[in-house]
Amino acid sequence: MTDRPNIVIILADDLGYGDLSCYNPDGKVPTPNLDRLAREGVRFTDAHANCAQCSPTRYGLLTGRYAWRTRLKTGVLPHFARPLIGKRRMTVASLLKRHGYATPSIGKWHHGLGWQAKKGKTFDPKFWNARQVDAIDFGKPLTASPLDHGFDYYFGIGSSNNMLPYCFIENDRVVRRPTRRKRPVYDTESALGLVSDDYKSRQIDQVLWKKAGAWLESHFKTSPDRPFFLYFPTSAIHRPCLPASRFRGRSKAGLHGDKVTELDDIVGRLMALLRKRGRENNTLFIFTSDNGPIPGDPESALKNYARHAWGRPYRPAELLKKKRLGMTGPDVRLRCLTYGHRASGPYLGFKMAIYEGGHRVPFIARWPEVVKPGSACGEVVCMTDILATVAHILRSDLPNGAGEDSCSFLPLLRGHGPRGPLREATILDSWTGVKAVRQGDWKLVLGPDAGSLNMIHTVDTPGQLYNIARDPGETKNVYRHHPAKVRELTALYEKYRAAGRSAPPAKFAGT
Repeated sequence: MTDRPNIVIILADDLGYGDLSCYNPDGKVPTPNLDRLAREGVRFTDAHANCAQCSPTRYGLLTGRYAWRTRLKTGVLPHFARPLIGKRRMTVASLLKRHGYATPSIGKWHHGLGWQAKKGKTFDPKFWNARQVDAIDFGKPLTASPLDHGFDYYFGIGSSNNMLPYCFIENDRVVRRPTRRKRPVYDTESALGLVSDDYKSRQIDQVLWKKAGAWLESHFKTSPDRPFFLYFPTSAIHRPCLPASRFRGRSKAGLHGDKVTELDDIVGRLMALLRKRGRENNTLFIFTSDNGPIPGDPESALKNYARHAWGRPYRPAELLKKKRLGMTGPDVRLRCLTYGHRASGPYLGFKMAIYEGGHRVPFIARWPEVVKPGSACGEVVCMTDILATVAHILRSDLPNGAGEDSCSFLPLLRGHGPRGPLREATILDSWTGVKAVRQGDWKLVLGPDAGSLNMIHTVDTPGQLYNIARDPGETKNVYRHHPAKVRELTALYEKYRAAGRSAPPAKFAGT
């Protein structure tokens, strides 16, 4: 095993545990390339985003630290938020850059950027007011960008594909200034947005793939011996789930499924490029998702929205009245999309929720020189563990102020797990800030509800306790039956919160 493998991380957006056929054989979405990745690597079956929402998960992935330790206590970052990652904080990219890696990031950022206002204008980065787009000077460079966090090249979109501004960014500048108004195509999309001429919703992920492929080809020609870290957070499959035209109808799960097939195709092309250039064997290739899927049928939502809102002002309150995402009843535990496709697999909940469907995600790792092909791992791993794992690969100790919630899963990649659990416990988060403590088979939810905007589900106890091994669907709340376990797990969360870290200092030098 070389000390400096290439590393590729593909982070999908809103992809559910049940969206890949290697995790859900009964699913309605063909994913041949991701299935092959699983056959050639290890498939983790108990892997978790640290939050059931995108900005916090992305922060956790890059920094190895829970986002609830920052100012972001609920939800995600607004359109023009100031950066969430401190400039002095170590990230996966800054660590690898110190070790001589090329470090491109191509895709969705959503960590906040340093937008500047027009002369005489102001905007408040803490608020969601979309009208603030008119105060932004898109001709000025960003005062904070991915280049400030260890990446030496960036191309992508500032946040989700339904958020402002609708334009591409390269390094610290907008590629083309957004100048015309954009009509919304889905009800979560801002109707007040400005769009640039080169930005087409259906083509976002194709543009990102072309940039990633071009960067790799250039790197192989100009710096063939230099290792690289490609962080590729896709726009897919976030609503409005608009696939490129050739992927329309590829699945039996509507627009949601069709967008997954487009993502699968992009993964296949990236795998093929690495194989063609002889980089497959010495590349750690990780594929995962930032949280679970969003419920509902995107196609119906698109049609309903088009009839209701196009051609007249956006009325959020009216739309919410017409289209309720809240779900109750016995089928809430399994239903995510129509067409019989269970995007959350067998798990309860969706994106935003504290239940397993909100944060249990596909996680596949391929590294031919290290990982046993076709293997599966049932150990609990968390998105925050990537930083410590990379440090372990590099035999680099992490300083005390870095990776506070990160544990290396390199032993799991090697196929010989640790003598005990990889992590003492994992703290999971939701949209509203309701937390859960996962330790072994037990999961304590520190609140009586789902912690979500799209799921109505409450219990009559102050919290919720589930035995995930016996009850993976979280159907039996045993909070009142195990008071000692409730006290134990509550105390563990309080200890982690007060200590500012949950992982022991990572010491890997010489290992």
